[in-house]
Amino acid sequence: MKKLTLALAGTTLLLTSQFAFAEMHPGAALHESANCMSCHTAKAYNPKITDTYPKLVKKVQFCSDNLQTGMFEDEVLQIADYLNETYYHHPK
Repeated sequence: MKKLTLALAGTTLLLTSQFAFAEMHPGAALHESANCMSCHTAKAYNPKITDTYPKLVKKVQFCSDNLQTGMFEDEVLQIADYLNETYYHHPK
């Protein structure tokens, strides 16, 4: 009985992990791996300063270039999209 319980718990954990990963915005993972918060502190993302989506994309590109992350254009756009959905809510 213990083996069955452990097997079911492991399966549930695996399925939950896969579901959470599938639901994660691709820009969120890039944001995390680029360590953006090493420069940006609490309340780092201010919609009043970066007040349009195109400005947001340029700001993300600036950070990528400045930190020499080597991100491709589509990765910059994914991070900008993630930041927009999470913090800015600018029309595209």
